[in-house]
Parts: sequence; C-alpha cells; structure tokens
Amino acid sequence: MGFYSKQPVNPKKTTATYLWTGLRTPGVFLVHVEGDAPNYSSGFDLVRDPHFVGGLKVESMGWTGPIGEGTTPYSVNGSFSGEYRSQIVVSGSNGDFSIDVKEIPHDQVDEFMKSNAAKQVEELAAK
Repeated sequence: MGFYSKQPVNPKKTTATYLWTGLRTPGVFLVHVEGDAPNYSSGFDLVRDPHFVGGLKVESMGWTGPIGEGTTPYSVNGSFSGEYRSQIVVSGSNGDFSIDVKEIPHDQVDEFMKSNAAKQVEELAAK
C-alpha cells in the first residue's frame, strides 16, 4: 500500500522564478524541483505550507509504495501567487532548503514565457 509523504529534493536542481504582474497585484512564483525518489513513487506535487509565516514554503510531495530498491529521478513544477521574496524554502524528506529567487519584471514576462515554451518544445522533440 502506498503512502503520501515528502520526497527527497536536490537543491542544486531546484529553481524559483518570480513573475511581476504589475502594480498593486501579487506576482507569481514558478518553482521547479528535481530529486531522486524511492522506488516506487509517483503523483509528485508541490504543496504550499499554509502554516509558514514570512514568505513561501513549498513541500515536495508524492506517493510511495510499495517500497522497492533504488531510486527514480523525478521533476515537478508548481506556481504560487504571493508577495515577492528574494528566497523561498523548499522542503523535502531530506531537509529544508533556501532557494534564491530570480525576478522577471512585468514588462519581460511575455518574452520569458515564450522562451520557456520554446525550450519545452525543443526538449520534447529531442526525446
């Protein structure tokens, strides 16, 4: 039987980007997390910690079980609205990690999104 719990996080492969959406409106954090989850894991998700005060804390969650030998790499993306912070906390089964946030000004958001979409298409075509 499987269980839902935090998954291991690789902080070196974890990124956070903040998109400014305009004056007097909260922006959006785009968070990308990678790690090596125990076999057999699936259903990965990023979940905001509602009890964390003073910024954004995201937990990398997933379903594991039955537990097998070894690990499997995973990656997951999430978006969270909120006030800008220069760092966020990403939490996994192997600890809490402070991640620097890259800012994208509101007048560059469209170009950033187009660029990311093009990268994703290239990655899919390469597979």
